[in-house]
Amino acid sequence: MRLFLFLLPIFLLANPTLDEVLNYPKSYYRDFWLTEYLKKAKNEQAENIYNEITYKKSYHLKLLAKRYPPYKFIYECKHINKNNWSEYGYKCIVDNGFRLRDLKNMSDDEIKSLLDYLPASKIKTEISIIFNKNYKKAFQNLDVFYDIFFKYTPDIEIPEIYINNIAKDKRFYYLLSLVVRSNKKNIKNSLLNIAYKNINEKDKFLLALNAIDLNRNNLAIKILKSKKNKTNQDNFWLYLLTKNTKYAKELLDNTRLDFYTLYIYEKFHKNYKIDKVKIFNTAKVKYDIDNPLDVIQFYKDKSKIKDYFKFARELDNKKTKPLKALILDKAFRYTKNYYIMPKYDLNDLNISQKALFYALARQESRFIPAQTSRSYAIGVMQMMPFLIRSFHPKEDMESFFTAKVNVKYAKKHMTWLMKNLNDNPLFVSYAYNGGIGFTKRKVLNYFKFKGEYEPFFSMEMVPYSESREYGKKVLTNYVIYKTLLGEKTTLHKELKKEKKD
Repeated sequence: MRLFLFLLPIFLLANPTLDEVLNYPKSYYRDFWLTEYLKKAKNEQAENIYNEITYKKSYHLKLLAKRYPPYKFIYECKHINKNNWSEYGYKCIVDNGFRLRDLKNMSDDEIKSLLDYLPASKIKTEISIIFNKNYKKAFQNLDVFYDIFFKYTPDIEIPEIYINNIAKDKRFYYLLSLVVRSNKKNIKNSLLNIAYKNINEKDKFLLALNAIDLNRNNLAIKILKSKKNKTNQDNFWLYLLTKNTKYAKELLDNTRLDFYTLYIYEKFHKNYKIDKVKIFNTAKVKYDIDNPLDVIQFYKDKSKIKDYFKFARELDNKKTKPLKALILDKAFRYTKNYYIMPKYDLNDLNISQKALFYALARQESRFIPAQTSRSYAIGVMQMMPFLIRSFHPKEDMESFFTAKVNVKYAKKHMTWLMKNLNDNPLFVSYAYNGGIGFTKRKVLNYFKFKGEYEPFFSMEMVPYSESREYGKKVLTNYVIYKTLLGEKTTLHKELKKEKKD
């Protein structure tokens, strides 16, 4: 039933109406606009909009609870805290409504009362283990172990009789990524006892990183050598650890540029090739890249394509150059290096700033303006709605899907980050992806420039995987774009510059 639609306020003329949004194909773009309308709706209107959202998040239920009182209990049942647990039936707590992190803010008497209240259940077992410090019990139940270990336990060694069973679990990679990048030495030492030949391939690099951190380089080498299909990252670190040029050769034979290959190319004075996306304007414009619906259709068509070279020819128009570059990348199975430079209004930026802008844009959107991410980042520079509103509260949100408007405000944000992070392109990359607060708290305080394997080791230890890989990719892009813009630079030069800072 959609009779409620006309009752809702229409934001601004340039933004789509709710009726229009409901007719959009299911996508993050559609969900973004439904979320915007959910913020303004009330009661049954809010409920109807909520039900239309395709990819729901806890954030949406929280919004609905604010806009429609009957959902307040449902939301709070899923988010019980130390102050209100007694107001809800134990089913809410048993069904993962209680957050274990709240135990640290509860008194012993409060925790005892909670334990007395709860029936036998996994959450009761977990609370009891944490409260009574009976951590050995957690080693015997993997579901309990992965819920509480590391986050809610002190720095204790995992007994060798349990460690290999724990390492076989599919959840081990996530735990490993937390432990390796922590300062919990006892837990980290436990990882040295893992029979590394029997674990998942993707876990091995983290185990090797842990061994390096504990000055067990020979073990790290053995772990990396045991990998059947070595990545560029593996070969790079094997080269750093052994100085054996056969690992460097593996990287030199790879034509695709990334952080690791580019660094080795430079070290061995090998020139890299940047491939051109030639445009002959032989095709009519098939998609308007400033139109979110056209971009959605493009990705839908792309998922069905079997002949990528033919599809690339259909995109041979200067207005769809970013799309053609993306498809050619796929057609050549990511063996080419396409670094296009769309014409944006960047005249107020110097070469370093322009290079970083292009480096960020390439990583954010591949220069396809009308995109929406799963977190509702918008446009060519993937700006978050809250950031957009901080710059210009009255700007039509829909206009940020066009490159012109998105670039205008993204420049302000990027130059502000550069000013606050000493024009350091790597740190600006981390901040653009994860926020300046994250960068200052989680990166700058732990980042080292001195040491045999620095700054590479520090780059691998950045805590959030998305930001960690993002920084490597953007810094690589930056070096290439700065060179293309006429100011020759290298990763070696940029990393040495950072050491001096």
